[in-house]
Amino acid sequence: MDRLKIIDKIHKCLRLSESGNPNEAAAALRQAQALMRKYEIKEEDVRSSEIQEASAHSGGYFNPPYWAVALSELIAQAFECRAYISRKDEERPVFRFIGVDCSAAISAYTFTVLYRQLRRSRRLYMDDLGLDDNSERLRQGNVFAQAWLFRIAKTVSEFIAKPKNEQAIDDYVKAHYGEITDFERDPAGSESRDYEIILCGMRAANTVKLLRSVNRTTANKGIVEQCA
Repeated sequence: MDRLKIIDKIHKCLRLSESGNPNEAAAALRQAQALMRKYEIKEEDVRSSEIQEASAHSGGYFNPPYWAVALSELIAQAFECRAYISRKDEERPVFRFIGVDCSAAISAYTFTVLYRQLRRSRRLYMDDLGLDDNSERLRQGNVFAQAWLFRIAKTVSEFIAKPKNEQAIDDYVKAHYGEITDFERDPAGSESRDYEIILCGMRAANTVKLLRSVNRTTANKGIVEQCA
């Protein structure tokens, strides 16, 4: 029997072992343990079989800015995923979310929607500044985006799950990607005169709220809503 099919069968047995029927649960657990012994399959192999991936575009940035990276990490933490930046050769990178079951798809979808909203709000704010100094214009736009993130973090924090799948994700990442290097970006430095910029960024994020999905099969529906 194909190893992947065996792991899938073990996984199904383990799910049945959580049944409210004690006899059914015990029988399913015994069957799972017997299969694992027979085919020399370890528990981490079974956990890794639940891991899925989903990706989201970086919006055209070759080196994503701090606020984009921070948003990806915030979303990944909320839905118990890992967020990585994946770049192949000289192509523009993508944000890759890795998690259990549909959590990766939910993370990628939520990131995409919030990223578009943040990027659009930042662009509109920068267009209204009327500054000739492009570096200062970019700095203020980044301070605005960081304030937006600060505000949305409170909303996202309500979704943060207990990290019960950390080891399974660690095993999967190590097996499929080997050693991972950190991608670090520094936040824009804010000054005391940036008070109004920070307020604008936080106000812009007040229209965003997250909704819990009630159906695991519709992982990309009902997650993000923007109020009028």
